[in-house]
Amino acid sequence: MKNKLNLISSFAIIAVFLFFSSKSSAQDISEPLFSLGGTTTVIKRLCVNQNTPNREAEAQANILFTAGTEFVLELSDADGIFADPATELSRFTISTAIPPGGDIIFPSFEVPKDLAGENYGLRVRAIPSDNSGDILSEVNEGNAIYFFDFSQGVTLTGANIEANTVALCEGESATLTALPDNFPEYIWTRNGSVISGESGPTLENVDQTGTYVVQVNFGSCNGDFNFDTAQVEVIDFNNSTVRINESSPQQFCPSDVKILTTSVTDPGFTYEWFRDGELVPEFTGPTAILPESNFAGIYTVTVIGTPTCAITTDPVEVINLGSDILTQPPPQLMILPTQPTITLEITTNAPPSGSTVQWFRNGISFQAELPITDSRALSIEVSDPGVYVASVFANDSCMDTLTATTEIFEPVGFRAVITTLLSCEDDSGNLGLENLFGIAATGEEVPITLEQYSFFDFEWFLEGQSTGVTESTFPITGANIGQTYTLEVTLSGDSSFDTAVSNELTVELLSEGVQITPSLSFLPPGSTITLSVPQSSTYTYEWFIIVNGENQLAQNNVNIVGGQGTSTIEIDTVGQYFVRITLLDCVIDSQPITISDTPGVSDLIPNVVTPFRSAGQNDNWVLPDSLSRQQDVEVTIYDLNGGIDFKTVNYQDDWPLTSSKSGGKSPIYYYIITKNNSVVRKGSITVMR
Repeated sequence: MKNKLNLISSFAIIAVFLFFSSKSSAQDISEPLFSLGGTTTVIKRLCVNQNTPNREAEAQANILFTAGTEFVLELSDADGIFADPATELSRFTISTAIPPGGDIIFPSFEVPKDLAGENYGLRVRAIPSDNSGDILSEVNEGNAIYFFDFSQGVTLTGANIEANTVALCEGESATLTALPDNFPEYIWTRNGSVISGESGPTLENVDQTGTYVVQVNFGSCNGDFNFDTAQVEVIDFNNSTVRINESSPQQFCPSDVKILTTSVTDPGFTYEWFRDGELVPEFTGPTAILPESNFAGIYTVTVIGTPTCAITTDPVEVINLGSDILTQPPPQLMILPTQPTITLEITTNAPPSGSTVQWFRNGISFQAELPITDSRALSIEVSDPGVYVASVFANDSCMDTLTATTEIFEPVGFRAVITTLLSCEDDSGNLGLENLFGIAATGEEVPITLEQYSFFDFEWFLEGQSTGVTESTFPITGANIGQTYTLEVTLSGDSSFDTAVSNELTVELLSEGVQITPSLSFLPPGSTITLSVPQSSTYTYEWFIIVNGENQLAQNNVNIVGGQGTSTIEIDTVGQYFVRITLLDCVIDSQPITISDTPGVSDLIPNVVTPFRSAGQNDNWVLPDSLSRQQDVEVTIYDLNGGIDFKTVNYQDDWPLTSSKSGGKSPIYYYIITKNNSVVRKGSITVMR
């Protein structure tokens, strides 16, 4: 018993010694305080933004620190715990001694941008030059430190990240996302009421309309930061909320300001305006300013809030109380040196009686005002560049003057652009001149009209060699796939202009019957399969899975691991898949394939086997049930040299482990499968080691 008490006493003495030793060490340096511009503060709150990202710190020495001592300012984590090594804010070495009572001043340092918490600790570590042992200061505990770059602000968005309003279609829900998303806590409210249980940067399954606000919880710094909230309106997307504000019909004279507006004006949404069912491409926003002429018709607008949420408004009829210029020349034209004149012509439905036309060039009248019934009134011949205006006075109830303007340029050069025009049904088409531009002295490019093509000579080249074809189009078939063409365009009869050489264009066609190639014959548990189709940089790809007879776009983290939008996807889910491929105006769907998790069930032929590396999975080349163990189906497998490696009917899914003549040692094999003496499938097999 006596020995035990002595042992306890010894431990107590050591603990007391260590305590006072540590305390003495800590008291050698006071706890550090933050400062700004030389002014220290005892307030344990540091609210830092991008405008003033730097701070200083100051502590007091209670003992002598000799020259060569190095001081390090250290920061704990948000829970007050110092890592080993601790986060370093600043470090410097003194060249002269600091006496007791002297100041240890850390020069300006940048506060880390990832700090957000209420209980950071700050301390000083002194490292004597004689390596006699580090000295730690007292710890400045319980500091609230937050850094926020308010130039970025807090944003709150839904599926359309550009929109300030979130569209909620019937039967759908939305996810709201707050940025930045790296703060410990967020406060969510709907119509002023806190949404309980939600403290993360996202709010999922939002299916109620209202005003949603998110507040980043800056803790003790909330009073210092006034940019910590963001809000969005979640609206019910239907015909009562999405509409054209103006009633039907709307009646205008041509000179009136004619504006149609929508009830939803978020610039982040997509707006597609239609007049008499035809898209009006120049109207792209929530407001449509109608032109002077040809504005009458039935207008609707389709507002697209998200990729799956769009509403088309009820129609509004617009009536023209006056007249129109029905047709007019393009707003810009190029007059060629070999072209004597250009005809500018307009048509109008202005009343014949009392309506007149007058033509101007660069603001100066060069033809007297004529009745529109005069044969010279509606067209003129021009030979000089300039800005030409036809001014039509319409003797109708509006009594407006209508104008049509065309600017004429002279060329200093030309630029040609060729494209592919496909026939989607028979794997053929044409390469053709998509655009021919005249280049003005200002650098402006003006389209050459089809009527002006007769002033040019054309010649097609295949990989630098003339084809002999001298038309503006070049016919192509499947035999031309992979060949690269250019078109040379020369102004006839004028050698002062350089020949315009078009862009290079490689022939690609889109054939029916595209088949998906899988990497495995079935989907083993916990594994993935790669599905592939021919790749092209000019194709676009959409992968679908068929669910209950409906085509559903395969989404990341739902039915596929990755690859949506490319020629290859990696899937981890059984089901029936197909890919939709688009080339220009041609769209085809591949043959669907069924991916099963049972060998022999999937209706696909694998192109990869791994008999030497897969531990019992994918060891053999496994065919679909319709092709294996069938007396009328013959399987022949060839090696790289064309020799028969394996041939049989009633195939037992046993190649290459037990039936390969070469033991499956070649990296590539080729197969032909016939049924009733007709070839049904052929392809290659890769043996991976």
